[in-house]
Amino acid sequence: MNQTTRTFTYIIGIVMTIAMVGSLILPMLSSQVGMTDPYSLTPEPTALPEPTLPPPPDIAMIDFDSRYLHRSGLFTIGVPSGWSPQSDSSNDVELRASLNNADLQSVVEVRISKNTDGLVDAAGLAEFLDDSWLRYTWGGYTRWDETSRAITDDGIVRIDFNLERGRTNLIARQESWLAGGDIFSARVVTAENAAQELKFLLRGVAETIEWLPQYVGGPFAWDVYYDELDKHMLRFPSSWEVTDAAPGLPATALGDDLTLAVATFDVLLANEDEARAWMQGWRFGVEAQSAQAVEVDGAEGYRISYRLRNLDGGVESGAVIALNGADNRLHVANLRAADLDEDLLEATAEDYPWLAVLDSFRLVPEFEVAHLPQR
Repeated sequence: MNQTTRTFTYIIGIVMTIAMVGSLILPMLSSQVGMTDPYSLTPEPTALPEPTLPPPPDIAMIDFDSRYLHRSGLFTIGVPSGWSPQSDSSNDVELRASLNNADLQSVVEVRISKNTDGLVDAAGLAEFLDDSWLRYTWGGYTRWDETSRAITDDGIVRIDFNLERGRTNLIARQESWLAGGDIFSARVVTAENAAQELKFLLRGVAETIEWLPQYVGGPFAWDVYYDELDKHMLRFPSSWEVTDAAPGLPATALGDDLTLAVATFDVLLANEDEARAWMQGWRFGVEAQSAQAVEVDGAEGYRISYRLRNLDGGVESGAVIALNGADNRLHVANLRAADLDEDLLEATAEDYPWLAVLDSFRLVPEFEVAHLPQR
């Protein structure tokens, strides 16, 4: 093999070697060029779905004919069609009730507060409804902002709000006013597309707040027992515990050494002698004491006092108010105290404040109310 041939052979070998090496290295370099440091990338955020607003309610389909009775028994409000009682509360200085329509994301709230600051006009009320008061009342929301405030010609403080609950945007309006020594506030929350409907709801609720006339001036921190079948009601301290109650059946509440029983009997009483005789036969161990005729809101009846010797040999004293009902039955509230031996018809509520419970017993034949969910 001559020199030229050997030189050519070497060149061909070198070229083939370079080609083989290149076929191995170039794909690796190519893949590296396409790679980027993963930590240098900013991930694209995933878009969250926007909350869907419910359609505004048809106000032509809303009335306020159904009534809601507050747990205190002091007031009722009209319940707009489609809303239902959600919660209520009471203490010595404030009563609160709320109604809910979950499908429309709407809440109606009423507060009645004692005017302990002696407010006399809308300007003073506007100062009272400050940021601290509002923050207390908006505790269940993610965010709230007051957007406007005005005092109307008739002395109402009107406040508008934007709200957030979670990712849902809402609007609200509150109207507050002074009346009868108390502060009234009505508030409506709706979806942000229902401004006109909100105004309609607020006006309807505010105009249907009514005190029960028989209990005007009564203590805020008392509860009410109302039997929707037997149509009678009475109030008692909220610290007392209702141990059993059902519409049309006897009910019992217990206080400190006190037992309250409410029931209806198939009898009517015509005079004081019949009242004492009925009391004497009420149960074994009873000794009827005094009886006197009474009339309560047009219902005639009797107050009766008695002594009871219990199974342990102790003495209890009791007082009863028994009212003849239009249903030809006797409606009875019976309150007795343990370890007491006294004719309670000769005592007063100043002597024993719990006797005021009997003074609250009423027959209410035309009263129908909406109900809270079972507690």
